[in-house]
Amino acid sequence: MLKHGHKDTGSNKRPRLIFLVPSLAGGGAEKTASTLLPYLVQAFDVTLALLENRRTYPVPDKLRVVAFSGRLDSRAAHLVRIPCHVMAMVQLVRKRQPGVVLSFMEQANIINILSSRITGHSAVISQRTEPYRQHAGKGLLGRLILHASRLSYPMATQVIAVSAGIRRVLVGRYGLAPERVIVIPNPVHLESLRDQAMLLPPAGIPQRFLLHVGRISLTAKAQDVIIEAFHILHQRHPDLSLVLVGEGPDRRCVKRQVHDLSLENAVVLAGWQDNVAAFMSRAEVFVLASRYEGWPNTLAEAMACGCPVVATDCETGPREMLGDSEYGLLTPVDDPEALAHSVERLLTDKSGREYFQKQARKRAQDFGIEYIGPDYVRVLRNKESPKMRCENEESLISSPFLRKVVETSMQVCVATLRGTYFVLFNKSL
Repeated sequence: MLKHGHKDTGSNKRPRLIFLVPSLAGGGAEKTASTLLPYLVQAFDVTLALLENRRTYPVPDKLRVVAFSGRLDSRAAHLVRIPCHVMAMVQLVRKRQPGVVLSFMEQANIINILSSRITGHSAVISQRTEPYRQHAGKGLLGRLILHASRLSYPMATQVIAVSAGIRRVLVGRYGLAPERVIVIPNPVHLESLRDQAMLLPPAGIPQRFLLHVGRISLTAKAQDVIIEAFHILHQRHPDLSLVLVGEGPDRRCVKRQVHDLSLENAVVLAGWQDNVAAFMSRAEVFVLASRYEGWPNTLAEAMACGCPVVATDCETGPREMLGDSEYGLLTPVDDPEALAHSVERLLTDKSGREYFQKQARKRAQDFGIEYIGPDYVRVLRNKESPKMRCENEESLISSPFLRKVVETSMQVCVATLRGTYFVLFNKSL
């Protein structure tokens, strides 16, 4: 059942756009959606569609918001509801008649594509992460999403990759036509970050500290490597602290590691923070030790705040942002000693630190919403459907219509399951 957050006020001269995301709860893709929305509403009559009604980040006033479900507390619940969400999406598209539907993240992308096979709307999807690394180790459900995306993505009208590295994966491993995959980095709102950076952080933040901001997920963000590197640094810089901002499934593991290394008085687990810019503008160094990335928002935000940065040279993301250590220092993945060495270089070399502060601010200008936003508008306007498939005389809840929706979505589900079990069977041999 659709849950509406704004009443339809009638016709609008701007072209209509539906923006589909799983939720607006705390995460990099969700924050990007929140950053992009105020720009999109200037060019389009936007309807924001959420697969589940969870919101942490703000949206523009009077924005039309539709939620397909309440809170879904598991990945299994999301997958089970895919056919229902496809039907809800088709119903919304029939009602709003948008020229194009933009979606973020695999699940929303799959639903966007499936519904487009029924309505005929242009489906523009955005791939935010390296999909094979993102879903590795997540069991059957992870394999289902991976296989479903591989099957459905070739049917998208246009695919947006957040980095050239992600584009290489989509073209090389998903087999997408190169001309259908374009690169648009994540935007940051530079003016908003400057304003937030001037505010005071919460009381109790150390005077000298290294900073990491990200979901506490050792598989992806490698906070264990950061703590190991900090343990090395703390022996030479006992007045230095480490602040970890974020929540996630591995918080308990991180606390255990901090305890085992006797760093309880030097490491602050700050949890979720609404204003990370206040931390970034005061940190000695921002540290990112990810094992894989798409396009790390927090790295761009730290650079915009003038914080010198050190990041791992993982397969996609940081090198495109930092160049060959031109705008910040790159270190090898899973190397705490190399990470500690790069951080110490910025701590002890005042002129080098000031140089990278200026370089970071300079590079961050390229990621401003005023530069990235027009790229999105250009793509979305170019991909508007001249005429959607309208079945005005057929009820949206008629049996033939429902069969069409269910058959389309179930074909992908069945093909996905077959592919998943084939992989699992081969691995067992």
